[in-house]
Parts: sequence; C-alpha cells; structure tokens
Amino acid sequence: MENKILLIEDDEEIRNMIKDYLTGEFEVCPFQNGKSAIESGGDYSEYLLALIDLMLPDISGMEVIKAIRRVSTIPIIIITAKDNDTDKSLGLNLGADDYVVKPFSLIELTARIKANIRRARTYQQPSQNTIVKIKDLEIDTLSHTVKRQGKCLDLTPIEFEILHLLASHPGQAFSKERLYELIWKEPYFGNENVLNTHINRLRLKLKNGPEDRGSYIKTLWGIGYKMEEK
Repeated sequence: MENKILLIEDDEEIRNMIKDYLTGEFEVCPFQNGKSAIESGGDYSEYLLALIDLMLPDISGMEVIKAIRRVSTIPIIIITAKDNDTDKSLGLNLGADDYVVKPFSLIELTARIKANIRRARTYQQPSQNTIVKIKDLEIDTLSHTVKRQGKCLDLTPIEFEILHLLASHPGQAFSKERLYELIWKEPYFGNENVLNTHINRLRLKLKNGPEDRGSYIKTLWGIGYKMEEK
C-alpha cells in the first residue's frame, strides 16, 4: 500500500488547500466529483484513507461512501458544511469513521487523518490472544472476524475494536471518554455523537432478528457502556 489519500471535494479552493497542506506527508489523489472517483477507485486498496465531501455536484457523498464500503474497509472521514447530528449520523451509519465540519482547521484534519490511519494499521496487526468468547459470540483477533452461532457478522474495523474491547472486559464499565480514547487513540473533546453512532450500528448488527432488543452492550446512563456478562 502506498502513501495515498483519496480526496473527493468539489470546491476547488478547499481541494487545493487540503492537497497542498498534506503534500509532503501523503500523496493526495484529488477528485472534484463522486462519479470520477468511483470509476477510478477499483477496490481502493491503494489508498490509506478517503476524505469525502458530503455535498457533491453529481452523486452525493453518501453514495460514494456506500460504493467504497462495498469493496473496502479503508478509513473514511466525511467533510460536511452542516454541523448537525442528522448529516453526521447518516454518514457514520453508512460506514464513515470520522468527520470534520467546515470551516475546519488543517491541523485538526491532519491529526484525524493520522489517528484513523494509525488505528487501521493497528487493526491489521496480528494479536497474541486470538479468540474471545462471550455468550454466543466468538471474536477472532487474528482473522478479525466475529461469529454468532457460527455465522460471520460484517463489522467495520471500529465496530470490531469496540466489540473486542468490551467483550475482553465483561461487566466492566467504560466511560464514553475512556472508550473513545482507547478506540480512536485521541482526546475525547466531547465527540459523543461519533461514539454513540458506532455503538448503535454495532448493536443493530448484533441483533438476532427484529424482535431482539439486544443483550450484549448495555448503556449505563450518565456513565457509558459495558458488555453484559450473562
């Protein structure tokens, strides 16, 4: 894998600003619309990370995220001009890992890029303790797979990390701040929406049918989360 970042941003000034700032540490591959990026993307294995503006002139950034997630688990950071929970939650629910809101600091953007790449590389490294079993779940840290009753679950790298961390410490309460910092490996700074969205998406994937209310991850109101022991 080369040191490439996929950048999809229709605003030429912002696109050039990001490219110029990151050049030196990364090779930025810029696109001004989603269609051209998708057509040239392949399986996206050449990229370390994707930066995607949600408001694109042809197809939406949401559609680009879905297209990438069909074939790749590379980290995705969404760029949005709307500082509201609906847009951010929708992007995260479709498979994005993080977001920045315009106008954003290039220093913050770079820090988020590096944190997401670092986490993805950690996820790819073999683990010594390969199997964690809890309830009807089997979590294999070597192959990075999760099975429930023998059936594989399709989890993103972040969802896998959250589940593995909680399952490795059943019954232990994790504050939102501590959980975020352990998974994202950066200060919390009140990024509650990102964490909550990933937890909710993970819960949906752990459900065994529409009537299942979920009996794995418990919310501790005013505190955080824990993995149920029984």
